Amino acid sequence: MINKKRLALAAILPLFFTACQASSDNLVEVMLVSTIDESRGYCLDIAGGKGARAPIDKGLQAHTCYNYTGEILEDQGFVPELINQGQFKISYFDVCMSASSLTQGASLDLAKCDQSQEQLFSLKSNGHLIVQKEPELCVTVNGTKKKEGRGGSPVHVMRPLSLELCNDAKADYQKWSVKKL
Repeated sequence: MINKKRLALAAILPLFFTACQASSDNLVEVMLVSTIDESRGYCLDIAGGKGARAPIDKGLQAHTCYNYTGEILEDQGFVPELINQGQFKISYFDVCMSASSLTQGASLDLAKCDQSQEQLFSLKSNGHLIVQKEPELCVTVNGTKKKEGRGGSPVHVMRPLSLELCNDAKADYQKWSVKKL
């Protein structure tokens, strides 16, 4: 009886791992259109850690994109089908981008996905990533504050994110695209 269970499990496990791999292959990065001062570009990223070790309680930041490694890491991988529905979900952690408030200066946090007003965003054709309830507010990379990481070669760069009034003069810090590897 145990051997039959092991055989059944052995037959199912490869299918499970294949499905998981296919899922991660279908993720996208949300990348700032302008590289500003980082040739590898800036992507939405979980602050405070890398990959599967990223602490979701620290929210989102703009961070050097990892696509130069040939893969999208767990802390930068978003589900593209949900983006089209207004939700920016990081599937590995089962959390969604969430504004701390619907006001200028609000931070971008991560929370259990619930379709609340703080979690509904739209990526517009002009590149603005806006809050649906407050369409004048754009996800914005900080233009003055930046921090260099302790790893990577060259070192990775991080910048804070916030909701700011959409402004063509800030286009380099407010225009986003979705990138698939």
